Amino acid sequence: SPPQAPNRYGLYGGRSLGAGHVGVGMELGYPFVSARGVYGVLERLDLGLGVDSVYGLMIEPRASARLTLMDSPNVSLAFVVDGGHAFFLRPPDTEDRGARYLSGRRDWNVAPGLVASFQGDSPRAWRPYLDVRALFAFDTDPVQQDPLSGVPPAWKLDAAVLVRLGVEFPVGEKTSYAVTFGGDFRSRSTDAEFMPTLSVGIVSALF
Repeated sequence: SPPQAPNRYGLYGGRSLGAGHVGVGMELGYPFVSARGVYGVLERLDLGLGVDSVYGLMIEPRASARLTLMDSPNVSLAFVVDGGHAFFLRPPDTEDRGARYLSGRRDWNVAPGLVASFQGDSPRAWRPYLDVRALFAFDTDPVQQDPLSGVPPAWKLDAAVLVRLGVEFPVGEKTSYAVTFGGDFRSRSTDAEFMPTLSVGIVSALF
């Protein structure tokens, strides 16, 4: 039988798709369900559009970019950034531990960071990856928790550190399954100090 064509197309690692290639992916997990599409505008630069949702309680269209800084046959490193505007089902003054608490997102969000990945030499070698980012969440309608604290500010910025570990499992020349777990380390006093995350998904290169 002919040798297998290697699968090097991933959405979550440090290697870009390459100029002219298109990739799509879907994830189902906690707290998000997500979908995205990515296009390789240059050999080492991908741009993408997607959407994250806390199962209808929040919907956030997001734009993304991935710039590969180092790419060897086995190890890749990229600068990544994504961000968007979140739409919440409930206003903040009626929400206790809802979509804002679970997601860590607010009205506007941006998350720059680095992702590193490894892939062996075999055509169907797994691709483990580590994704570390800083999340900057801009709240344009903050709620004052203490009634004696006066009028709340016009907007508020909070930060968090997002850590993701995962693996893409190639099952064909252009398709892979993905499993990701990790957590968010948050600075906002009204949120959990640590929020675990878990997702499973599928990734495919269209061409």
